Amino acid sequence: MTDKYLSSNDSDSLFLRLQERYGLRENPLAMAEPFYTAAQRGQVLETLRHLCSFGDTALVLTGSLGSGRTRLLTELVRSESQRLRFHALKAAALTGADALMSALHALPVRGPAPGVAAAHTPLEFFRWSAAATRKGERLVLLIDDAEQAAPEVLHQLLAAFRASDRSAAAIPVLTGTDALLNTLGVAAAPADADGVLHLPLPPLAREDVRAYLQARIQKAGGQVAALLSAPQLAQIHDMSQGSFSRLRRVAPAVWLGMAPRGSNTGALRSGRRRSGLHWVALTLVLLAASWWLVAQQYDRTLTVADSEQIPAVVERKSITIGPGHPTLPENETLAPPALALQSPSEPASISTPLVEIGLASADAVPEPEPEPEPEPEPEPEPEPEPEPEPEPEPEPEPEPEPEPEPEPEPEPEPEPEPEPEPEPEPDSPSVFEPALAERFTPLAEVRNRRGFTAQYIAGHEERTALRFMARHPDATELRYTRSERRGRPWFVVFLGEYPDRDSARAALATGPASLRDTEPWLRAYTSF
Repeated sequence: MTDKYLSSNDSDSLFLRLQERYGLRENPLAMAEPFYTAAQRGQVLETLRHLCSFGDTALVLTGSLGSGRTRLLTELVRSESQRLRFHALKAAALTGADALMSALHALPVRGPAPGVAAAHTPLEFFRWSAAATRKGERLVLLIDDAEQAAPEVLHQLLAAFRASDRSAAAIPVLTGTDALLNTLGVAAAPADADGVLHLPLPPLAREDVRAYLQARIQKAGGQVAALLSAPQLAQIHDMSQGSFSRLRRVAPAVWLGMAPRGSNTGALRSGRRRSGLHWVALTLVLLAASWWLVAQQYDRTLTVADSEQIPAVVERKSITIGPGHPTLPENETLAPPALALQSPSEPASISTPLVEIGLASADAVPEPEPEPEPEPEPEPEPEPEPEPEPEPEPEPEPEPEPEPEPEPEPEPEPEPEPEPEPEPEPDSPSVFEPALAERFTPLAEVRNRRGFTAQYIAGHEERTALRFMARHPDATELRYTRSERRGRPWFVVFLGEYPDRDSARAALATGPASLRDTEPWLRAYTSF
């Protein structure tokens, strides 16, 4: 029932049933407003707004299907369209360099000149966009579901952005799943990687699901207690898997009782895992039983083999009697003939005599006497150990010669004075020298201030801050400082010192004319 509902698009009939049962004025799951800012969505939106205006990095927004990537881009365009110019490229159409060139030419802006080679078109576009930014209009390229584009096109686009003036060039914003990170070679962490910033969207937790639905149910005139009880909330969260799109589809099924109670995708997956473990355990038990049976059979075979008697091996001796050999001792008898080991069926002719008798019979031809074996040479008597020579009397130690008077040691040469260590050069990376010292404020001094300030721009390069102040010569109170952002320098341009945000807004409304149309970020000095 639930799977059938999940594949259904008849939302109107489902809403009529919800309206009849719960008295809803409108469909709470079809509301585009309010924008959901929890689960890091609001933080990611503010980061996009700030970096699209003043940043110098490409932005990669990732999340699972239905995590709200497209909704975030829609909210970004809606809130910033007065200050920024957004241009969307269809990812599926970016199949190669020629397709990218055609897409850039089709934008309603003065892009690269016709006839430029496809390999250089992105670079020409970003250079032109930097010139447009200096005239007060910054561009943003949006590519949703960017993993559908050809990987070489994305690499070519990012390479052209890195080669341009990143503090003023158009900002590429790419969205997709985590597979996009592998395509771009970007680490799966919110860290700057060679001009690319990764912004992940986590799945919704159970409390996120409650907050998202509660605001919409109240706006639609429904009862939160009737639609978001603990069992219903747990079932909606498990079946939606933290996804907005699945949440909009499974919530009506739970509210109308179309989803079986006590069953969810997580339980089904865990049940399948338990069933698989049962089969593995059964297989191991059968293997152990078969091993035990084979071991028992092997032991019985060894026992039977050991019980059989092995015939004793008769030791065969060969004795030679004759001159030059000692006679057989009286108490020693000859070994029984080897015929005793033969079966009656074996012919006696093939037997080999075990005892050779050296006395010749009357009929036999006398065999030549064997040459006597050479007697073993007597072992040489051990030479008498030489008597130890008398130890020579120790010679009388010679009287020590009078030591010559030590020659006077030459006076040590004076050690050369250590050369003074070279002072660190001003260009040393460990010492930062601001290019515009009269407008620079050290970070420690900034953090010691109290109250609020207006931040206008931030970037990894000092020239980003200097160019911004140069574009606003009437704002002589602009200052900049240098901090670190994930191990890299981070230059921030700010203005003023105010006790609270309301005072800051009132002062900025009458501040320098060139900054009145710019919406700064009001932040506390202690947050630097």
